This record gives sequence, C-alpha cells and structure tokens, in this order.
Amino acid sequence: MDPSVSVTGVSKKYLLYDSPRHRLTESLFPFIRKKHRAFWALKNVSFDVRKGQALGILGRNGSGKSTLLQVICGILRPTAGEVRTAGRISALLELGAGFNPEYSGRANVYMNLALMGFSKQEIADRFEDIARFADIGQFMEQPVKIYSSGMFVRLAFACAAIVEPDILVVDEALAVGDVFFQQKCFDRLREANRRGTTCIFVSHDTGAMANLCDDILVLAEGELAFRGNPQEAVSRYCSTLGSPVAGIPQHEMSRPPVETTHAADSAAEILAHNILTGGNRHGPRDLEVVAARVMDTAGNDTLTIGTMDRLIFHVLTRAKKAITNSSVGIHIYDRMSNLVFASGTIANRIGLPDLAAGEELIVRMMVTFNVQAGEYIFNLGCSAPTGTVQDRHEMLGPITVLPENLEVPHFWGIARLPMQIEISRPAAKKP
Repeated sequence: MDPSVSVTGVSKKYLLYDSPRHRLTESLFPFIRKKHRAFWALKNVSFDVRKGQALGILGRNGSGKSTLLQVICGILRPTAGEVRTAGRISALLELGAGFNPEYSGRANVYMNLALMGFSKQEIADRFEDIARFADIGQFMEQPVKIYSSGMFVRLAFACAAIVEPDILVVDEALAVGDVFFQQKCFDRLREANRRGTTCIFVSHDTGAMANLCDDILVLAEGELAFRGNPQEAVSRYCSTLGSPVAGIPQHEMSRPPVETTHAADSAAEILAHNILTGGNRHGPRDLEVVAARVMDTAGNDTLTIGTMDRLIFHVLTRAKKAITNSSVGIHIYDRMSNLVFASGTIANRIGLPDLAAGEELIVRMMVTFNVQAGEYIFNLGCSAPTGTVQDRHEMLGPITVLPENLEVPHFWGIARLPMQIEISRPAAKKP
C-alpha cells in the first residue's frame, strides 16, 4: 500500500538575528559579514504513514514537533527534503487558527470549510453535525472573539474532524476542553481511524498518545530519535524530560528504616529467580536494575494470581557510580496498552539510601491487583535524581489475573473501585 504521508530527508533551517537591525543590514548588504546564525529545527527526518494509521509525535518543547506538522500540511516549505501526501488534509495546528474573531461561529464554519474546498451546499449539509459536535449552543451565532478557549477548540475540532478528511493532523488541541469533550474527541478519532483516515497527533499527554496511536515518533533536537510501539516510545520520551518525578521536593521524602536482608530475597536469590529478559531495555545505566523476582504472598514465584491478590516485586539495583536520591518504580498496562497503574518510591514519598559505586539495593513493591481478570504486562525501572530514567526493562510478563476470588463482586472495566449499594423505600406521602 502506498503511504498516505511520506516524509523524506526533511530539514528546516531558520536564520536567527540578535536584533531587527542586523536583519535589515544583511538584507540591504548581502555581501557583508553574515549577522545571523543558523538554527536547524528539523534535521534529515524521514518516515512514512500508511492509510488508516494513527501516528503520534512526542518530544520536548523545541524538538521540532510543530514545525514538522506545518511542513506536512504545506504551511512551511522545508529547507531540504520532500513531503508527499495523498488526499485532503484537515489540520488543527493552533487554537482558533484561521478563525476571524469578528465573525460568528457559523460564519467561521462556512469560511473554514470553503477554504478546504467544500461548496456552500456541502457545508450546509454538514453544518448541523458540526454544531451538534461543538455543542456551544447559542454562541454559534456570536462573534468568536467572546469565546472561551474551550469553546474555540470545540468549534475548531468539529470543523476539522466532521468533514471526514483523508489525513487529519492535530497539534495539542486535545489539551483544552473538559473531560466529556475530550472523550468525545477520542471516540471521533477512533471512528475516523476505522474509516481509513490517517491521523497524526502531537501532544504531551502520553496516556492519550499511547491509547490512540499505532506508532509514535520521538523527536530530539530536530532529529528522529526513535520510532516504535507506543509503550517504548513513551518510556524513551519520559527518560529525556529530566524533571523530578511527580514533582515532589526532596525535603518531603522520608527515609525508610534499613531492613535486615533475609534469605528469601537476598541478591543471590533474586538473581537465581530473575525474570528480566534483557530484550526491551534502555537507559544509560549509571544505576541499573540487575534482576527482579516476582512472588505471591505465600512465597511462590509466580505471575498468575487471583483478583484482589497481591504480588511482591523484588527489584535488585546496582550503582556504577555514586548515586543519591534515586528512585525505583513500576508501570502496568492492559492488553490494549492502556496504562492501568504507575507508581514507585518517589510517588509514595519514600527516599532511597545513597549508594556508592558498586553498592546494591533491594526494593520490594507490593501491589494488590484490584483489576479485571485478564493479562497485563509491566515495566520495571530506576531513575536518577533529576527523574531521568537510568534503566528500564519493558514488556515484562504477562501477569495473568484470574477471577478466582468468589468474594469479589463482578464488575466491568479496568479497575475495581470500592462501591456500596443502599436501597430504601421513599417515605409515604402525608395525607
């Protein structure tokens, strides 16, 4: 199948000047010493997106994500390379982009879709669907300059998605709006995918990206650093953030008492029952996860338990150099790659002891699987003081949760939430 979007060797260079005077001087006297410096927003980026695929793009601010989307949409011309697209593109690149603030919502819908090549009758046929999806009521007839940011994105997304484009490009727009509208957007995007629309997303919402996308690109300083399955891509992206995990100040941490090592989970025992495969692994490993052992509360090595039962994850870490304020954590995903649970020492405000080069530490995490029966995969990892991932083992498991606990009421969904049911008859009306 020919790709719906093909990006080949795309680079984009900007000329940066220290002042407008330098820009003017250089334009008037092109043969004098250059007063600009080159900034490459994109550097030799290549990838294809097939029809009906959902592709995500992750990266830190300034990594080139928005520039890449603008090049794909034809808003910017690349300095080098080529972009080929097949079909109509509908883009939501900036909140309210293309809207005239003096026009009403209705007038902006007509203008927006006319610019996309729709006739007046085609727009009229679609208008009720757009108005119903945007759900802004009487404000559809008001100037958009009085709209809130949430109303802006409702109308903009409705225009972009309802027209059933061949290629839909969305840049951070889903970050605005309440949870009900976001859920409606996700349903619409999944429906578009099923119809064969190619979707390209940029967002910092890693949970949404992992849920919506088939593949994710990770950009770093304008270069394509990784392309692969959503779980590994999100993990690699998070490892570049370099900000404290969960934002918890170090002074709020508590130091756990040093426990006496016992035979059941000594370093030798963990190594002897190690479940790490070493296949899907990344990180610089100044602090590394050497081995991990998983047991139930009866002391059996197992990855199969019943609903509401507990597993104990014994994680053996080793420092290659002196490490302070490190952390250990776990991520658990269901079979649809939805993040079910993620936590660790920092999230629980537990500070780990400082380690000298060559020292080892065992961290035991006890997790109650208060989840639906099924199969789950998990990641184990450790981080440095800045929150940067030092070593992460991906795609471990599967953990099989069986519906064996007959005392647990049946439920649907991912997790079992505490629930009480009360019944009463209404009080009789007084005569």
